[in-house]
Amino acid sequence: MEQQETKLYISASIADNLPSMVRNELAKMTAQKQDEFVEEYRRKAKSLGTAYLFLIIVLAMHYGYLKKWGLQVVFWLTGGGFLIWWFIDLFRLPGLVNNYNKDIATDTMRNLKAISN
Repeated sequence: MEQQETKLYISASIADNLPSMVRNELAKMTAQKQDEFVEEYRRKAKSLGTAYLFLIIVLAMHYGYLKKWGLQVVFWLTGGGFLIWWFIDLFRLPGLVNNYNKDIATDTMRNLKAISN
């Protein structure tokens, strides 16, 4: 039985932030399919810097930026948990953005595989 060569053609900075399941599936794909994945992933992924801008400057809309509108409304109605929640989110935001981007990577992979089949 011939073993298929597995290689990632995407940059390490992107690959390091992907879930292992997505990296394993990408390694089985051609360079062209990997490029399609990266293009779609970059289009949908969120930036930590932009999330901080939304938290600090733009009406504390960081949950809206991450498409969590239910939490956004509760955040506003409680005044950011009387500013306690807002302060805690200063430290939680990197994890929130990272989890959002991992979900986007998984969804993008699922969609790419569905289209390929």
